[in-house]
Amino acid sequence: ALTLAHDPQFDIPILNARRFLIDQQSDDEIQGETDNTFDGGIGYGGSYTHSDLSNTHLALEALYYSRNALADSPSASGMKELNWDAAIQFVQRCQNLPGSNDQAWASNDPEQRGGFVYFPGDSKAGSFTNPDGTQTHRSYGSMSYAGLLSFIYADMNLDDPRVVAALDWLQAHFSVEENPGMEHEGLYYYYHTMAKALTIARIDELNLADGSTVDWRDALARKLFDLQHPDGYWLNETGRWWEKDPVLVTAYAVLALEHIVHSMPR
Repeated sequence: ALTLAHDPQFDIPILNARRFLIDQQSDDEIQGETDNTFDGGIGYGGSYTHSDLSNTHLALEALYYSRNALADSPSASGMKELNWDAAIQFVQRCQNLPGSNDQAWASNDPEQRGGFVYFPGDSKAGSFTNPDGTQTHRSYGSMSYAGLLSFIYADMNLDDPRVVAALDWLQAHFSVEENPGMEHEGLYYYYHTMAKALTIARIDELNLADGSTVDWRDALARKLFDLQHPDGYWLNETGRWWEKDPVLVTAYAVLALEHIVHSMPR
């Protein structure tokens, strides 16, 4: 859906792709209600039985950018649409933000508040037990940008408290040296997701925890140029999530640079 979205001659395959993605949206137990923790999100399908924020934000991205086909094509008449309210409910259940997240684990700890985890109750950055016996799941960089993107794809305003909290966490933990909370694991996925999120949010500078500001485009571009192999490709020696594959990692890097170049103020 995303690849073909800008060419009207591909409306039919785009609509078919949209139908496929929409049919993947979880709605277990009582239909039409978000009574299951994973309702509203999208996962891998098949034997992977629940939603996660990575798949969800990528599906929402495809649906967001293929809306023109939905609006313009006669074939879209009567087509089922995504339950966007349910999608937002799932995404906010991945955010460390009590008040909007109805899960008991959501934390107001300043180190976690506003950031995101992989799916409700699971963080690839790990978790810890508080003195009162409650569990806190650590927020981390790549999923926090995925969460921000998901809110934007759902047409939420940048002054929405959930979006503000996400941006606050991302600014407080900004880094191009690591995927915050994960060190080098998923680093290029993080770079790519960062570039997409800050571009679509039209943010030029971030206000850091120490009171300084950073031009994220300059910082990220310089880091990517430094990391490029002399033969032209990129590679993450920390190979989790296939990031030892130079084809995948180079695609992440080039797409991040594309967002940087195309979003630069003119």
